[in-house]
Amino acid sequence: MKKGFMFVLPVALLLACSGEKQEEVVTFESEKQKLSYALGADFAAPIVNAGQEAAILDLGALAVGFEQSLNDKDYSSCQEVVVDAFGMNFMNPDSTKRVAGSECFGKMNGSRLYQMLKEVDQLQNFDMKYLAIGYRDALNQRDTILDKGERASLLTKFQTEVQTAQVKKMKELDKPFLDKAKTLANTRTIDGGIVIETIQEGKGGSPAVSDEVVAHYILTSTAGDTLETSFDRGQPLTIGLQSVIPGWTMAFPQLKKGGKYRLYIPSELAYQNGALCFYVELINYGPVGTTAKK
Repeated sequence: MKKGFMFVLPVALLLACSGEKQEEVVTFESEKQKLSYALGADFAAPIVNAGQEAAILDLGALAVGFEQSLNDKDYSSCQEVVVDAFGMNFMNPDSTKRVAGSECFGKMNGSRLYQMLKEVDQLQNFDMKYLAIGYRDALNQRDTILDKGERASLLTKFQTEVQTAQVKKMKELDKPFLDKAKTLANTRTIDGGIVIETIQEGKGGSPAVSDEVVAHYILTSTAGDTLETSFDRGQPLTIGLQSVIPGWTMAFPQLKKGGKYRLYIPSELAYQNGALCFYVELINYGPVGTTAKK
C-alpha cells in the first residue's frame, strides 16, 4: 500500500509556435481575473519551454483551440486529428495539417484544464476569457502583465484552498462509513479517526513504526468492492511502515502478530480520494530487511 499523492494542478503537455495577431490591452478588475490569467499562463509554461520540439505547432491555432474548448463538450476526436497531423509522439509532422492539428491540440489542453477545475468544484472561481488570455500571452512570451511573483502567490494560495476544500469534502463523505464502522463489535478508534476491528486477536507482539511488516491484505472501497488483494498474488506483502500510507503507519503498531483485523481508514490518511477498508493478517514483523525467509 504505497503512498498516494495529493491532488496537484498539473501544467500541460508539449506544444507551441508561430502565427500571432495584434491583441487587445489586458487589464484586471478582480482577483478572479488575475487568478484565471495566472493559471492559464502556468498551464502553457511547458509549451514555452519545449524548445525545438514545440516549433512544429502553430501558436495562433493552438491558442484558438484552447479558448474554444473551455467547456463541457467532448473533444476526444481531436486525438486522431493530432496524430494524423504530427505522427505518434510528434515524430512525423505533416506541414499541410499543421494548423488543424495545432488547433485540435489546443482543444485537448483546454478541455483537460476545464475538466480538472470541474472535478475539484472550482469552475465558479475562474473567468474562462482570462484563462484563455493568460494561456495565449504565455505562449507568445508576453505574459509579464502579471509578474511571476504575484502569479506564484496566487497559484499557491489557490492550491492551498483547493486542498483544504477537498479534505473537508472527503471528511463529509467519509463520515457515514466511519460512523457505521464504530458501531461494529470489537472495534476501537485510534488517533486520526482510524477504526480497528479485531476479527481474531494475535498472540504475538506488535511492530514499531520503524519496522517492516509481512501481511496479507484485502483492500475494499466504502461500497465493499475489492480493489486490490495480496491473496491474488499468492504471497503476502513485505513492506516498511515508513513506506506506506499514513493509515497503515499509525494502525499496524496497534496490531498483534498472528492477528486478523479490519482497518477503516479516513481519506486523509489513505489516498485522499475516499475512506478505505483493509482486511489484514499480520504474519510477521521486524527491523527492515530482517523478515525475509532464509
